[in-house]
Amino acid sequence: MKKSLWIVSLLSFVVLAAYAQGPNHSGKYYKLADGLKGEELKTALFNIIRDPSVVSYDGLKLAYIKTDTRPDGFLRDFYSNITNYVPGSDMAAGEYEGFNYNREHTVCQSWFKSVSPMYSDVVMVIPTDGYINSRRNNNPFGEVTDQESQIKTSQNGYSKWGAPRNGLGQPEKVTTVFEPNDEVKGDIARIYFYMATCYQDRATTFVNGTGQYVFNAEGTTYQPLQEWVFNMMLRWAKLDPVDEIEISRNNAVKEVQGNRNPFVDYPGLEDYIWGDKKEVAFSYDYYEGVKQGDEDEPDPDVEPIGEEASIALNSVFFNCDWNGSRPTGQGAPTQLAGTLGNVTVVYAKGSSGQTMYCNDKEIRMYKYNTLAFRISGDDFTKITLNVKVNANNKKFLANNVELEGYEWTGDADEVVFKLSDTDKGNVSITGAVLHTPTGIWTVPIDNYNVPEAIYSIDGRRLEMLQPGLNIIRMKNGQVKKVFIH
Repeated sequence: MKKSLWIVSLLSFVVLAAYAQGPNHSGKYYKLADGLKGEELKTALFNIIRDPSVVSYDGLKLAYIKTDTRPDGFLRDFYSNITNYVPGSDMAAGEYEGFNYNREHTVCQSWFKSVSPMYSDVVMVIPTDGYINSRRNNNPFGEVTDQESQIKTSQNGYSKWGAPRNGLGQPEKVTTVFEPNDEVKGDIARIYFYMATCYQDRATTFVNGTGQYVFNAEGTTYQPLQEWVFNMMLRWAKLDPVDEIEISRNNAVKEVQGNRNPFVDYPGLEDYIWGDKKEVAFSYDYYEGVKQGDEDEPDPDVEPIGEEASIALNSVFFNCDWNGSRPTGQGAPTQLAGTLGNVTVVYAKGSSGQTMYCNDKEIRMYKYNTLAFRISGDDFTKITLNVKVNANNKKFLANNVELEGYEWTGDADEVVFKLSDTDKGNVSITGAVLHTPTGIWTVPIDNYNVPEAIYSIDGRRLEMLQPGLNIIRMKNGQVKKVFIH
């Protein structure tokens, strides 16, 4: 996303100034880990966050009021996006999705024989729909196959479970895995990193039943996860970076049980413990890990597309090695991707789709297909699809909002088109015209949005940017978030 010069100048000032406070109001909580590396760093964090003062298992019901209440007053559900459960209400097993919620042990309680304090650690035990939770059962998290006959999904395809995909690396005896939605995969990964750290003195014993395929009885206190799980969690942490929801939950966890998840406070901390930064000394008050928003910064070697650009959507753009209908059979491609400058376009069959079509002149959108436009370092303000012929009043959705025709307008760095679920047949698309405000290096200063107010994550108004997450309301009504290290 673009940042105003006003923000950039403040960032420069604040980043250069040293301060002896950790992020997210953590103060000197992590000071004992300062200057340490790799395994020593992990052990220091273990000594900082160990022995949480957990509530009782029944007490989780009330704890969720603090940790997992959505802005609309209902519970955040990690496994379903159709539920509206009241925080503090009774819990039960679910007869169907949306019936009731329960307490989900992301590290299955059977793996550690329901022993405290893990049994009611609110970092790890999260609210989920009871029915979908029972589908997860005690299966490991994983990434499912793209063979639709071998998977099932929650409503809207939010969570999936079934046979693991090829190349995941799981043992042969793991024939079913549960895959959470992309928007919570990072949350789950950071919970697993927390469990490997907070309980490093016993994590290699979390191997009862199917736990043996997730934790390693012959592993070390340094890295107790099975290699395939560990590698997957590293991917998930990068796929879904820390956001303000996780930060807010982490602050609430501190109120509930007195400890924090350092992998939320320090995005990318796993690289300092196990990755390519494990020889770099950790600094609790001047952390140089993965900064919030880095994924949105433009690649200096990629030329931005400018104010308007046209893309031909065909086999040449997608470098497609088949012409016509999508091949069938195992191993058939499920998506095509092409790039133009700082824009990536992905044409995919979708969660329930069977058909795709691509030749040297067009692609065809069928029910369940998706067409995603993504831009780095900027926003789209308008995207117009070039439709080959009249589509007989078929309805397009963009980011799940129904369009009047074939044109989306708004302000977003990702726009996903699909046909309405009620439409049948297909629509031929030959290309798209993309609009952005302008290249981010050429905008005149007086065209930048003007900040109106700055707030902390807990809603306090600030005079200037502070270490941690800052919420900035612009005069044009937009809201931006800036993370200061």
